[in-house]
Amino acid sequence: MTTTSNNNLIANWLAFTQMQSTVANKLEAKLMEKHNYSLNDFYLLMFLSQAPEKKLRLQQLESMIGLSQSAISRLVSRFEARSCGALERISCDEDRRSIYTALTDLGQSKIDSAMVTFNEELSKAFSTEEVRQLFEQMTLPKNL
Repeated sequence: MTTTSNNNLIANWLAFTQMQSTVANKLEAKLMEKHNYSLNDFYLLMFLSQAPEKKLRLQQLESMIGLSQSAISRLVSRFEARSCGALERISCDEDRRSIYTALTDLGQSKIDSAMVTFNEELSKAFSTEEVRQLFEQMTLPKNL
């Protein structure tokens, strides 16, 4: 690779990570403002809502959300401590040592509402010309 190609890759990477960070911050701010959810709270509810039977093991949530075992455990515990009734723990019939975290009907209602906010903010972020140009630039074939 030439120095110019390397510099373009680095510049694209930095622009992409900056854009991702900016969008994530805007999403989290709007979710906090309207629903009192962090981005990880939202992801927790969203992944549970998409799961079969609306339940997952903590280990599954770790990889989906990208948090450590202790961090995902704290996230679920904090959510349960709010006493909002969105989540419940269910023992696994096949392995009594495993516990599922499940989304309740109330939790589904909460994620449905938060999803509207999330999609509105995401649509605003991805409607900007800067984002379109960056994606175009990143997907153009490069002469390496």
